[in-house]
Amino acid sequence: MNFSTHKLHSPRLVLRLAQPGDLEALLAMRDDSKLPDASRDARVRALVENNAAHFATFGFGLWLVNEGVNPIGFVGLRPRETAYEPELYYGLVPAARRQGFATEAAAAVIERLFGTPSVTGVWAVTDPDNVGSYRVLERLGMTLEHKGEFDGKPSRVYRLRRAQR
Repeated sequence: MNFSTHKLHSPRLVLRLAQPGDLEALLAMRDDSKLPDASRDARVRALVENNAAHFATFGFGLWLVNEGVNPIGFVGLRPRETAYEPELYYGLVPAARRQGFATEAAAAVIERLFGTPSVTGVWAVTDPDNVGSYRVLERLGMTLEHKGEFDGKPSRVYRLRRAQR
């Protein structure tokens, strides 16, 4: 696989396909306030292990977000419901938050996603108390579709359809 074909650029960031060598950096990108979570770590490992296959199959997956040479976060798409309307997910190290990096990285990924004619939309879910995260989704043009329980947890679900762009 030619990994460089999946590299994305924004004014301040370089997004590149996350590779097995990035696993430790990605595992370290958890909130300092949270205890280690074995299930989260297993999900991150699975995302990284399957990333090349996801890119080969769907044209998207998990990107590592770099400001210069420093990894500051991740952004990804996964075909949770359908590959035509994948789920967006992202995270930044605490020091990189509140600087517009999440919006910038996610916008680059969404722009690439909508370059695929068969894609009809994208959606994301966030904790209702995570104001910063749902503000990112709103800045991306996503609209609140559901507020309530999702996957057994209180959540806010946002969606952006091709027709809304």
